[in-house]
Amino acid sequence: MVLHDRDMSCMTTIPGVSMKKVLQPLAWYLVLTSVVAMASGIALSVVTNMALAASIDHHHGASEHLPLPPPGQKWATDAPLREGMAHIRKALEQALPISQAPISDAQATELSQAIETEVASMISHCTLPEKADATLHGLLGELLQGSEALRADADRKQAMLHLLVTLNRYPQLFDDPAWQALAVPEQH
Repeated sequence: MVLHDRDMSCMTTIPGVSMKKVLQPLAWYLVLTSVVAMASGIALSVVTNMALAASIDHHHGASEHLPLPPPGQKWATDAPLREGMAHIRKALEQALPISQAPISDAQATELSQAIETEVASMISHCTLPEKADATLHGLLGELLQGSEALRADADRKQAMLHLLVTLNRYPQLFDDPAWQALAVPEQH
């Protein structure tokens, strides 16, 4: 609906100033602030993911240098770790293809977002001792690499396999009595 000056008879107006001169700058202001807000949100998302990955690599080293628990033992877990890993497992199981068909773009995006959300939550709520924490952050770095590979769309089947292998390493290092190994599909 387009409003004209004559339609605004019930509004108080300033003599000699049309409503267009008042509303048009206001409309442009709203459009530009919306664009800036959207761009800021996208930039913040990119920076957050990069910072999270850098934090894991910088503070805890690469996953091949994970501190191992003493022989015959596993690192203790806390509730945020068990819940976060269970959520990632569930998201991965839901995205696994029933047939040999690859997962869709939407499934890959949804799984990637779920992994990144749970990793961020586990990091922010982590109460593990230093060595167990370092081991966990190495595994989380591997999960983030798998998540990034899903988004890249280069070889999603390989990214899914990477995620499965990483999740199956978790119970080898951490004591989570409720965890059951994930089935790794045969490679053809």
